[in-house]
Amino acid sequence: MLMHPGWVRTDLGGRRATLDVETSAHGMVGVLEARLGQRGCLFLDHAGETVPW
Repeated sequence: MLMHPGWVRTDLGGRRATLDVETSAHGMVGVLEARLGQRGCLFLDHAGETVPW
C-alpha cells in the first residue's frame, strides 16, 4: 500500500498546511490497522480515501 500523508504543517508543507503531524500520523496508523491482512495495491491518503494515480 502506498500512502499520502496529506498537506502537513512541516518545514516542507509550511504553516498554512491543513494538517498537523499528529493528525496525519494518527490517521495513517488507523488506515494501516484497518487494512491489516488485506491484499491489493492501493494508494490511500491519511483518511483512507483513494488517491487517483
